[in-house]
This record gives sequence, structure tokens and C-alpha cells, in this order.
Amino acid sequence: MEPAVDSAAIIANARALVPEIRAAADTIESVRRLPQGLVDRMSEAGTFRIAMPKAWGGPELTPLDQIEVIETLSRADASVGWCASILSDSGFYAAYLEEEVARKVFRGLDCKTAGMLAPVGRAEVVEGGYRVSGDWAFGSGSLHADVICGGSLLTREGEIVCENDRPTWRVTVFELSDVEIHDTWFVTGLAGSGSNHYSVRDAFVPEERTFDISSGSRRPEPLYQYHGLFFANVPGVPLGVGRAAIDALTEIAVSKRSMPGMKLLRDEYRVRVAAAEAEALLGSARSYVWDVMGDLWETLSRGDHPSLDQRARIALMMIQAYRSAQRAVDLACEAVGADALYRGHPLERIRRDAVALGSHLVHQSKSFAGAGAALLGGDPGPVYF
Repeated sequence: MEPAVDSAAIIANARALVPEIRAAADTIESVRRLPQGLVDRMSEAGTFRIAMPKAWGGPELTPLDQIEVIETLSRADASVGWCASILSDSGFYAAYLEEEVARKVFRGLDCKTAGMLAPVGRAEVVEGGYRVSGDWAFGSGSLHADVICGGSLLTREGEIVCENDRPTWRVTVFELSDVEIHDTWFVTGLAGSGSNHYSVRDAFVPEERTFDISSGSRRPEPLYQYHGLFFANVPGVPLGVGRAAIDALTEIAVSKRSMPGMKLLRDEYRVRVAAAEAEALLGSARSYVWDVMGDLWETLSRGDHPSLDQRARIALMMIQAYRSAQRAVDLACEAVGADALYRGHPLERIRRDAVALGSHLVHQSKSFAGAGAALLGGDPGPVYF
């Protein structure tokens, strides 16, 4: 593959990878990480550079184009799509650092970044920076990462630093040599994502390699003007998983017969209804993603900041995309019947992956409360969106 520097080429390359990804699915799950050869092919395809700025020679894909890339990969295998979504965030992280520093940290357009933004670490204020220690979970793709980050609460002489009665925190960008990855990812769904725990012990992190996500980007381009775009392409994962379930049902329905009538599944009323409902759910969710994200992108492209109402709808869109995809998966499994319980069945892994996706912050129903408050003109309180 030629190095990809535009949307069309990267999307085409992602589609071309689908047969290879599907062929590696069992290996991906059994080794609990992506095979290095596949990671290399994904780099060649440009899937990790999608958020890199054009000023650096990157493609700087719009959020909708990013979603399409991740959706394509996730349709082939959810763990691959999930890792691509996480590892491709380098351009967003880089946008929060000074240009000179960012260039040193994120070397090359295909630099891969993993880490957890939540401030579970502790960063003790010292001259020139921080002494950081912490244990983070869910380091998806960390075994393949070139850069690893972690959110950390600021402390001074061991006491948490507060502003306006709230703890202050920063994202700390570590030297890879300071990070220890622990083999902890023994799970049911997204088993191939290698989302291991990782830890740092008393590492010095210069001030210049840290940032406050609420302080705003240092880059001028629209893609980096809203912190919620860290999660911009995440909806592509459930959309791809839901589509994979419908694909599997469609293929099975033309050959499997049900008892006792011995009808082909495609000729059964209940299966037809399930297939239609799944398609309508997933299609409407995808349209909602395109509508909400498209509206946000128009706002950012004009140089405006998203309103609280728009931000709330981003949260709702994330949840709705997941819930609709999850229901589409359930409908496909119900239509096929008990066979979908068996390891090796096309729908069995898809169902486990779909359940695991629901654990992520952006898919959890607790975000409804904050979004609802915003839509009703109230104070949503501390929210990720």
C-alpha cells in the first residue's frame, strides 16, 4: 500500500484490510492483542494517522471520515476497530502541546498513542514539572503504542491541589521507558484489544509534556477545537459491530433451517421481522451520528464553539449509537437461536464484543442525566462532553 494522505485513500485501504482482519480474528482473540504484522499493515494503510494535522503532512480527516474508517475495521473485528480508534488519537494529544514539544513526542504521522485520560495517577508538583506515580486500567493498544499517557491529580507535598473546591488534574505524557504494562487483560469481550493495566513509579514528567484538557488546544484547525473530538470516531465501533451482526444473520438465514417446520430462516416471519428491525435501528442510529456530528463539524469549521446543547447531543448520539447496535446484535442472535451460544459461531464473539463496548464511559446511561440537564437549560455539572 502507498502511504495514505487523504480520506478516500485511507478508507479504501481500510476496506482492503477486511479479509486479512477476518482471517486473523481467532488469533487476535487467543493472543489477546493484535498481531504485529497486522498492526504494521494498519500503519501502512494510514489508519493510525487519521487525526494528524495537515500542517505536519497528515490527512486530518473530518470526524465523519474518521468514523467511517473505524466502522469499516470494526465490521471486520471489534478489537481491531477499537484499537484503531484509541491508537489514532495522537493528533489530538499533540494539539495540546507546544508545537516543538509535540513534534519531539509524536515522531512520524503513524505514531500510536494509548492511555487513560481519567486522573487516577498522582502528579506531585516539583521544579520544572511533576513526579508521577499511578496505576491505570484499560490501556487499549498499549502493547503497540509509541506514546502512553495518563491522567493524574496534582498534589503538593502530598495534598491534592484544588481550584474552586475541585481537584485539579493534568494529562501526563510519559517516556515509554517509564511505563510498565501488566498482563491483566483476561476478559470476554474485546478480548483482542490488549487493554492491559499499566503503571508508572516516580517518573519525572516535564511541565511541557503535560496539559489541562479543559484549557483548550494550541492548534488553530477546527479538528482540535473541541475536546470531545478525542472520542470523535468511537461511534464507528458499535456501528461496525452492529453491521457485522446483520451481515452474519443475512448469511446464515439463506442456509439454516429451523425446527420443526424445516423452513429456511429467511422464510420465517419472526426472522424477517428481526432482520428488518435490526436494519432500521442501525440505519437510524447511523443517520443520527451523521446528523449530530455533521452539525458539530459545521460549527467548528465556521470557527465557532459548540453550544452546550450541541455538546449534549454528542453525548446522546454516542449512547444511542451503542444501544441501537447492541439491540441489532441481540435481534440477530435471537433470530438464529441457540447456535449463537457456541464458540466459533459467527455471532458469538460479536455478542461478547458488543456487551464489552457498553462499559466505556461514552456508552453509559449515566451521561443521560447531564445531557438532559443541558437540554432543559440546567447545569449539567462535571461532564465529559
